[in-house]
Amino acid sequence: MKSTATLVDTGFLVALFNGGDAHHDSAARMLAGLAGLRLYTVWEVMTEAGHLLDDVGKINLMRWAAAGRLTVLSSDPASLEAMAEFMTQYADGGADLADVALVFAADRIGVHDILTVDRRDFDRYRSPRGKRLRRPAAAAD
Repeated sequence: MKSTATLVDTGFLVALFNGGDAHHDSAARMLAGLAGLRLYTVWEVMTEAGHLLDDVGKINLMRWAAAGRLTVLSSDPASLEAMAEFMTQYADGGADLADVALVFAADRIGVHDILTVDRRDFDRYRSPRGKRLRRPAAAAD
């Protein structure tokens, strides 16, 4: 069955909302190729993207999400210890909080497709349920 939803990571959002980003054009093409999909992220990603974007970019991101183009999920505080353990497991590669929150959200909502420009980390992560996050076919370069 074809997925109707995908997760979105920080790098993808930064590329999408920063016209000068090296991945901007490919992010825009990926998004266009996946029209109609429900997009999800977590607050940790929004915070990280907001830190990396200029004022115009972060305002546009917030308005895009507010318009219903992106559903922003909260992490489950009951998962904090498990998230810390996950970060320890992947400590050699610097698993950051935003990535880990997305991996946990993937299991929680049952969506394991992800729009990302960061293949290195997401190719090696396995969710607590043993699932691999994968790029949707339309997003592959």
